[in-house]
Amino acid sequence: MYACYLLTGTSFLSLLVTGIQGYFQFDILGLPHLQFALLTSVVYLFTETLIIFFFVGTGVSVKEFTQMYCLPSDYHYRSIAIKRVIYPPTLLNIILVMVLFVIGGGVHTKVIPTWVHALLFFVAWSHFGWTIVIQHRCFRDNTQIFYDLAKLDLESEI
Repeated sequence: MYACYLLTGTSFLSLLVTGIQGYFQFDILGLPHLQFALLTSVVYLFTETLIIFFFVGTGVSVKEFTQMYCLPSDYHYRSIAIKRVIYPPTLLNIILVMVLFVIGGGVHTKVIPTWVHALLFFVAWSHFGWTIVIQHRCFRDNTQIFYDLAKLDLESEI
């Protein structure tokens, strides 16, 4: 979970720097805008994929644990409810950032106007900020499920 937070912060700042780099046209670590945007996109995609699979994995763990100890299904249903909250904005943001990257290629070849790319950057980056807030709440709620499971006196139920 800590890796998710660290990579999310890195992705958020890298996207911001990539946007600023595209506007002012300067190199970062010897990389021009197009190459730094590619690096940023790879890190961003890895981060968001990691977050999605974190919730898949913890959901499976909750389900198996509740089945193993014959616990009520409400723990598993809480886990499913969290996924219903986190997946739509996360997947939408992945689409926005990938479209942003592809449209960047169109701007580079002068097929798409720069203002379209700039507007989409602002939308995608702002949406990512909102998505981060949702992801944080879901991490918090998911952790609460495990705290609640840890409080159970399972020795007396076996």
